[in-house]
Amino acid sequence: MHPIKKEILSYIDQQKGAFYGDIVMNFRYPKYTVLKHIMELKEAGIVIKEGDGGKFNLVSAN
Repeated sequence: MHPIKKEILSYIDQQKGAFYGDIVMNFRYPKYTVLKHIMELKEAGIVIKEGDGGKFNLVSAN
């Protein structure tokens, strides 16, 4: 798995879910790069997004 994806997953896990903007602000990568990796994680079924504008959570998180 790509190191950026690992960082994003770790951050989402530590925060018990996170909004896209919060994720972007906590990383030194360009917004597009973070978005690309989040969308790939979502497409892979590793993270889910709660509603429109909602938080991203790990699929296994409750």
